[in-house]
Amino acid sequence: MTERHQQKTPQPNRAGSIAPGRLMLLVTIVPKGKGTFFSDFLQTFDANLQICIVGTGTAQADLAEFLGLKDSKRSVIFSVVQEERVDAIFAALREHFHTINRGMGIAFTVPFSSVIGKLSYAFLSNERSMVRREE
Repeated sequence: MTERHQQKTPQPNRAGSIAPGRLMLLVTIVPKGKGTFFSDFLQTFDANLQICIVGTGTAQADLAEFLGLKDSKRSVIFSVVQEERVDAIFAALREHFHTINRGMGIAFTVPFSSVIGKLSYAFLSNERSMVRREE
């Protein structure tokens, strides 16, 4: 979470309307058993699609014990979030990692290069105004 993302102002496209923001894949790694809590928490930032899996740390046993990481089981949460919300998410996660997990947790983002289809983008970005309504 050391990388700072610049908040970008939406730019009008050729038609003069505001172009939709970029989507990011947020990867959050927390101790096992905390995945549901953090998944629910991330949903408050309009993370419309989330996948939570169980992972295992790869550090050597003596190093993990030295760092106070006796349990190597982790929950890994993959969330799709809007780029303009990343700073707020990182700030909130930093606070939660410090108060709830005793400083244990990792979060980082990976940008999506593209999303095919307006409805797919609307679902992933939780952008209800883009969804076509039937008349």
